[in-house]
Amino acid sequence: MPITAGDLAAQPRWERARIERVPGRCRGDLLGPWGENLARRFGPDAVTRVRRRIGPPLDQLAGALTAKDWVPAHAQVVLTEAIVDELLGGDMRALYPLLVDDTRASLGKLELALVRAMGAARAIKLAPRNFGKVHEGGGRIDVAVTGRRAELRFTGHPLFEHPSWRLLQLFAQRTLLELTGTPGDAVGEDAGRDAFVCVATW
Repeated sequence: MPITAGDLAAQPRWERARIERVPGRCRGDLLGPWGENLARRFGPDAVTRVRRRIGPPLDQLAGALTAKDWVPAHAQVVLTEAIVDELLGGDMRALYPLLVDDTRASLGKLELALVRAMGAARAIKLAPRNFGKVHEGGGRIDVAVTGRRAELRFTGHPLFEHPSWRLLQLFAQRTLLELTGTPGDAVGEDAGRDAFVCVATW
């Protein structure tokens, strides 16, 4: 049975000790200028509020991270949940339009034009190469595209079981579809231990 964004948003959060045991690292540009975006959108005290909720040691994350930075694999999930809980009333679904806006803003006009020209199928097929660039510590992604349907299969890492991480993957594919000019939807499938399948259609 498909797993929707609403299903994942309603699932209980992992305890902090459990998510901190997840191995590996992710590249800083997955978080990007998160602090700058929060201050612009929610005011100058937003970053302080989120840092307070995160607690040490992640409260020391720089407010703008780049491809040269690396952070623990769990940092993206912990930071995302803190932002949602502190600034979005705890509703993970409210994060989606913010992600679309921030992604669009992070790309120049030329990059946006290239993504649109590439189209959904070609852009999604790049996922395995891009995933390997921004994640270290195991796990893999395999992509199959048939017509206007893409299946992204994540296997081999405990992070792939995390409901908030899974939700971010659905949002990422929906955002990609938006940027390619072919709006669609994405749902998940539970593929067992350390695995997840994201199905995008447009």
